[in-house]
Amino acid sequence: MFIWDESIHGIDVPADKVVHLFRSMREVQLALPGISAQQASAYLCQYKQPDGIVTVAAFHLHKSGLLAYYFSDPRVVPEQEMADMLDQGLNFVESMGFLLTDQDIHLMDQADLQNLWESLPLKAGLVEEPSTAPVQTEASGAVAAEKPEKPKKAEKPAPGGTNRSTVAAKQKPVVETTASSESVTKKSSYDKPGPEKVPAAAEENTTSENVDDLLAVVEAMRAKSTGLRARMTVPSPEEMKLRKEQLRETVGRILATL
Repeated sequence: MFIWDESIHGIDVPADKVVHLFRSMREVQLALPGISAQQASAYLCQYKQPDGIVTVAAFHLHKSGLLAYYFSDPRVVPEQEMADMLDQGLNFVESMGFLLTDQDIHLMDQADLQNLWESLPLKAGLVEEPSTAPVQTEASGAVAAEKPEKPKKAEKPAPGGTNRSTVAAKQKPVVETTASSESVTKKSSYDKPGPEKVPAAAEENTTSENVDDLLAVVEAMRAKSTGLRARMTVPSPEEMKLRKEQLRETVGRILATL
């Protein structure tokens, strides 16, 4: 079980204390209690404490600029229970519709691990961008108002009661360009390509191929996580069928957000 701790805004631990680190492969539409649905990213982290291992899942809601930390209950467990708590964390985040990938921090040297940990918002939290104040153009602080333009003086009519601009307008011939306007209209209409319709059968084939590809990626990632699958027994065919159906529903929700 994981509980949202709203008092936590960052995980201030050094990089060498991090044991496991996962992050989502792509953004997912997510809604938390009291917050509207929006695009979000997910993280799963385990790090060492003097009393044991802490497991935390973090969700970054981009529109609200919020990073929600969900800690396991109990928050600190002995190292012997670390693997079981990691499985619970993976199931919790994946139940939200995310696909997690292992960052393989155990294969990194200390410098690369430090750079990765510092680049993520988990450690220091989200940095608020300073709001830009409006630029004031006068020393008193008031914004300078635009001066109204002076009205132009009307030209005096030429002898005979006729204005010069009127005479010039009368002398300038007006040429109708109906043919050219029609050609420009036709050209502009041809320049904009219309939407191409994709047959329904092709869309279904593409969707099924995407689902199969995602299933293959998920299975590859799960197989890559050493120690997780080794502890699990071989599932029965009925259980495999149920897992595939649940995964297809999750993938369907992901594709619906595209």
